[in-house]
Amino acid sequence: MRYNLSVIHEFSVSNYGSIRDRATLDLRIAGTAPDLTRFRRSAAKPSVRLPAVSVLMGPNAAGKSTLLRAFVDLLRIASRLDDPVTIVPFLTEETQRKETRFSLEGEWDALAPDAPRRLFRYELELGWEEAEAEPANLFVRREALLHFPQGRRRRLFERRDGETRIYVSPEFDLKPRDDRLRAVRRGASVIATLAWLNVPLAARIADRMRGWVSTTNIHGPDILSMKTQTLIDWLEKYPESRGWVERQLRSSDLGIGDMDIFDPGLAGIGKYIRFSHEGLTGPILLDYESAGTQRLLHLLPAIKVALDRTGLAILDEVDGDLHVDIVGELLRLFRSRESNPLDAQLLLTSHHMGLLDDLEKEEVFIVEKDDSGGTKVHGLRDVRGLRRDVRLYPKYRIGVLGGLPRPG
Repeated sequence: MRYNLSVIHEFSVSNYGSIRDRATLDLRIAGTAPDLTRFRRSAAKPSVRLPAVSVLMGPNAAGKSTLLRAFVDLLRIASRLDDPVTIVPFLTEETQRKETRFSLEGEWDALAPDAPRRLFRYELELGWEEAEAEPANLFVRREALLHFPQGRRRRLFERRDGETRIYVSPEFDLKPRDDRLRAVRRGASVIATLAWLNVPLAARIADRMRGWVSTTNIHGPDILSMKTQTLIDWLEKYPESRGWVERQLRSSDLGIGDMDIFDPGLAGIGKYIRFSHEGLTGPILLDYESAGTQRLLHLLPAIKVALDRTGLAILDEVDGDLHVDIVGELLRLFRSRESNPLDAQLLLTSHHMGLLDDLEKEEVFIVEKDDSGGTKVHGLRDVRGLRRDVRLYPKYRIGVLGGLPRPG
């Protein structure tokens, strides 16, 4: 099944982890940039173009993972009631009790099934209960979903802490005193609550957001790989996708032949994956393959689902076990019209500086810390005087782009 995919334009967050002041990942490309095939035009706002690939680079501990984790945490808060999220603010006396703010702007077909994509903005502000003992409880100070028909700003819903009513537009098909609105708890999102209570519009929005969470390797403070048994179940459920995964593996590891899912038929021992190799007399179990092959195999399902269904993959620190050319091939999967006809997006953190010479300045965002220890982010497109016909790698190495580590 093919879906009308959702597309991200901008995400911002403040007072979250190492992010003190507002950090913004604005993917919209300036109108003066050339019309390259790797840039995709917005369906909701044709004057806007967006990169299929956005790469966050910078030193260790600069906040690259924190920025993506904030994005994923926003999606989890908004779309699920059964997935508790722990938010840690920027820990200073001044900020640790201040609100944490998120904003996400993108285009979705949320108003009706198979409807044209429209521009939406979701805003969430979290506050902290006044308490002498730790930890303080989070609550929603403000939450709003906006859209922009014919360019005009309209609220789909808005709620503020302390107000007795939640405003909802007619698109939700709810009366102002509907019991389902009264069911929204102080610490839960309107979208997640109404989706759980089977309100169609909320359910469609929550489904989109949960789809994005399913195509990331970030969960809370951890970077997760798909469990091998989950991977096996997915490969068996989607045989066409399994063939695509096998082709990607063979192109990255010239020694791999066929991939086989073997069931030993013994109590307490599950199925396992093994590979044939040219010149070897027997198969090799996945656990004995290279770390890069294992890593790639566990990433490919998320990439395939993003390309075909959800429209977005959010991948953190994938390049520790992967050669720079393999990471480059993952980027090409999203840039290519052939492999990505639905204009899915990839958000990626990387330390592979070798990628820079294959990236346009609109595809690169530098993450670093300021003198207060707070994370800040800027796109290379914002670097004054950076010409398009120069190599980015040497410019980065000499420090003119920012984001270099400072050893010693």
